[in-house]
Amino acid sequence: MRYYFLLIFVGSFFIGFTQDKIVTQPGEYVEAQNFGGKKEFKRFIQNEMNYPKVALENKVEGTVVVAAVVDSKTGKVSNIHVKESVSEELDMEALRLFKMILFTPTFYKGDDVITYNSLKFKFSIKNYKRYCKKREYENVLEKYENVLDTFKVFEDNQVRIKPVILFEDSLETMSSFIQKNLKYPQGTLSLNITGIVKLRFVVEPSGRITNVKVQRSVGGGATEEAIRLLLLTKWKAGERDDGKVRVSKIFEVDFNLSNESGMGIAPNSY
Repeated sequence: MRYYFLLIFVGSFFIGFTQDKIVTQPGEYVEAQNFGGKKEFKRFIQNEMNYPKVALENKVEGTVVVAAVVDSKTGKVSNIHVKESVSEELDMEALRLFKMILFTPTFYKGDDVITYNSLKFKFSIKNYKRYCKKREYENVLEKYENVLDTFKVFEDNQVRIKPVILFEDSLETMSSFIQKNLKYPQGTLSLNITGIVKLRFVVEPSGRITNVKVQRSVGGGATEEAIRLLLLTKWKAGERDDGKVRVSKIFEVDFNLSNESGMGIAPNSY
C-alpha cells in the first residue's frame, strides 16, 4: 500500500533594492510581472479593490492605467504615475492598489536593467458588486485601523509581533487543518511525482493574503493544491512598534510518496 507524507513550512523572504541601467531597445527583454501573474492580479483586484464612494454615487466607470519604472534585479518600482486617467477618485484608488503589488524582476540577456511597465485597473460597478458579494465585505479599508505603513513590506525578524494563522477551532493545528482540507493531487499520485512547492506571499494589515508567487513548482497538480491550501488560511496581521504592517512569508508544502505505513504532517513554525 502506498502512503504519502506532507510537510508544511512557513517562513519569510527579503526583497533588496538596487538599480543599474535603462533599457533602450524594446523587444529584447521580458517585462517584469506582478507576483503570480494575471491570475493572482485578478484575485488581488477582487479582494482588495475599494470602489470610491463618490465614483459609485456618480456611476463613474473606466480603466485607469498606472505605470512605473521597475528595476530588473530587485523588482523595486519607482516613478509611479497615472498613464491613462478616468477621474481623481478612481485614479487614487488605482495608485493605491498598484503600490501594494510586488513585481518579479525582468530578464534581459543576463544583464541588470530598468524597464517601464504598466497595469490596467478596470473599474466596473457591476463587477465590483459581484466582488463584494463573493468576498462578503465591501469596505476594504475598515480593517486598516492602526496601520503604520500601508505599502512597505517587512520581514518576520523586523516586526515585533509576527503574523499567525487563525483557526476556527482553538484546538486545531496546521496538521489537522491540512488533514481536513488536503485533496492530494491525482496526477502527483499516479505519476509518482515528489517535491517541495514553495510559495511567497504577503500578509496584509487586514490579515488577507496578497501577492502569492510560485517560487518552486511541482507538477501533477501539486502546485495548484498548495496555492489552494494557502488561500484557505486566515491570518492575524503582524505588528511593528505600535501598529500593523505588511509582512512577507514563505509557505512550503513537501509532497512525498513513501512505502512506509501511516501518514505524517509535520509543520515547521509559522
